[in-house]
Amino acid sequence: AEHAVFVVADGMGGHRAGEVAARIACEEMAATLGSPTAIRAVERYVSNAGLESRRKVLAFLRRAVEQANARIRREALENPDYSGMGTTLDVVWLARDHAFIAHAGDGRVYLARARAVLQLTHDHTLAARQSRAPDGLAITIAEAPSGSGVTNALGLSDSVQVDTLFVDLGPRDRLLICTDGVHGQLEGEQEISELIRVGTPEAAARALIHRAGESGRDNATALVVEIADRFVKRPDRDRGLSPADLESARQSPLLVDLPLPLTLTALSAAVEIEVAQATMIPRTVANDLVSYIVLEGLVKHADGRSVGPGALLYPESLVGVWGQAAPPTAEQTSRLLRVRADDFAEICSEPRFAAELYRRLAAHLARLAVKSGGALGGTPAPGRPPGPGELPRPPGT
Repeated sequence: AEHAVFVVADGMGGHRAGEVAARIACEEMAATLGSPTAIRAVERYVSNAGLESRRKVLAFLRRAVEQANARIRREALENPDYSGMGTTLDVVWLARDHAFIAHAGDGRVYLARARAVLQLTHDHTLAARQSRAPDGLAITIAEAPSGSGVTNALGLSDSVQVDTLFVDLGPRDRLLICTDGVHGQLEGEQEISELIRVGTPEAAARALIHRAGESGRDNATALVVEIADRFVKRPDRDRGLSPADLESARQSPLLVDLPLPLTLTALSAAVEIEVAQATMIPRTVANDLVSYIVLEGLVKHADGRSVGPGALLYPESLVGVWGQAAPPTAEQTSRLLRVRADDFAEICSEPRFAAELYRRLAAHLARLAVKSGGALGGTPAPGRPPGPGELPRPPGT
């Protein structure tokens, strides 16, 4: 806590090996992120909260996880009792009221805001990969070296996939870091949303553990962090979205001409990500359909069109429809705002607010349909009942 580093690791493999892998991961995170070098990196970011300093902190965090993976691999090779050990890992590293997040495995990080609870991380599991795979593409258990359905975690191979995120936090926002023994036992995000707001952060964590224990036997760990009030006004450069980024976002078809207070409410469901050049932009993340607003860079569609700041990718995702077009690709390193369909629906729970957003979204989808010479195309997402014309009815209508 003295370095604002919060870690949850869920070990796997053998009677004690999983416990050892989880312990190593936590020790490495505490040592690396509490080192003078790490503290200086965060201090530089706090003193000049720009994009480059933010990228340096995320790169430092990614290397720390990779170093922990390397140590687990070494100890497994040196001690036969630890052969095959591994661990999931979720890290939240705070720089004042900004969160840098690293993720590997099937633990999760959630962000509870006043209007929505956002699932920030995407499970690295067979089930999650299958949900993102094109129809008919089989994914086998051989792709999960842990034997538990987890496809990526520390210790499973010499390289580990590290997902990183940056989130700007506000007073009374809460972060939940938990194992699959918690989120896997709860009845969806509605129940998580209710429990994470129970009383104090400690009371919320205990409520989550108690509820998980009623229906499951898996290891259940929940860590809840609440952001306190801040008494010093932040300059614009010390916010998650710079004035230029906010202007780019407001050029999107979803937010154009929307009053600023409503725009900021809509963006409370968004998470900023960075996509490397030549990377395909996925249609589903965190077990849900997603849409994106381009903040910076160029994204190329399968038909050859390139779009830049303000573009809205996968708009049909926001009404629960799986589009038919092939995924776009980042033509250069790009920054995007990612919005999950469930999170969008949650912030649209107020009818008047929903009407403003859905009207803009409907107009944009209609324009796309005209350009394509007919219906937009696509199928309702699994688990989402279709409404008139295959589009689900938005909340409040």
